[in-house]
Amino acid sequence: MSTLVELVAKNRRRPFIVCDVSPPRSGNTEALSALSSVTPDMFFVAANPGRTVRASSPSIAQWIESDIKTPALFTMVTRDMNKTAMQTTLLGAHIMGLRNLVVVKGDNFNNSGCGTDKPVEGFTPTAFIRSVRKMNNRIDFTGRSLTDPTQFCVGATLDISRKWCSEMSLADNKIRSGSDFLIAQPNFDPDAAHKFLQEYQERRMSEMPIPIIWGIQIMSKGSISFANVPDHITKELDLGNSGYEIALEMIHRYLEIGINYFYLVPPIFQGGRRDYESAQAVIEDL
Repeated sequence: MSTLVELVAKNRRRPFIVCDVSPPRSGNTEALSALSSVTPDMFFVAANPGRTVRASSPSIAQWIESDIKTPALFTMVTRDMNKTAMQTTLLGAHIMGLRNLVVVKGDNFNNSGCGTDKPVEGFTPTAFIRSVRKMNNRIDFTGRSLTDPTQFCVGATLDISRKWCSEMSLADNKIRSGSDFLIAQPNFDPDAAHKFLQEYQERRMSEMPIPIIWGIQIMSKGSISFANVPDHITKELDLGNSGYEIALEMIHRYLEIGINYFYLVPPIFQGGRRDYESAQAVIEDL
């Protein structure tokens, strides 16, 4: 399968869409059957959303590439493994034919109640990105040579809801560490994304050197969001406007300012149910 960077380079005349996917909370793929009718350029498989036990991100990404024939990003969470486990998982993913991954730290665990988990954090996200680059040069984290180099395209995350100065510095660090692209957390203000890029260029005296895939969350009546939802979006939903139409309007605003790479997040409901049909409705109307 092609890498995200290769696909973006070939896709300059239309919107490039990455669709978010939740792994099932079981050992079968019945919950993923709806994906067969979704047609993004790539899928992005989350890792243990809601800190719940689910099928691994690499295993579902491999299933998608094998059964649906669409490239897929898998997620590696530095919170959950030591260095040996992280790089071992990567080699297994490479054997399965996967080449695209996103590195995240992962949310902090809630320490209250029974059945809580503990972080491991063998790597920081930036250190793990550097280690992936070294694996691509046939070196593991101990400094020993691998039999063959890996060929991973690695990305990291961006959150412009945080203070821009620190987020820009963190993005620079991720880029220096070897990140090929950034996935931006969903926000509901395309103008903020435009201003962020302008301010980045003014401060750095150069444009952002790698692609940013901008998050678009499709809301629906009763769905949940991990970002702050503006009052006007909530009011539109209360008035009966469809979430896919609101998302489509936001995408067109992005397109007007020259942004055409999107990370589409289908509606998320309590219990983890997803509405992938809404995502396909957006894709078909672009």
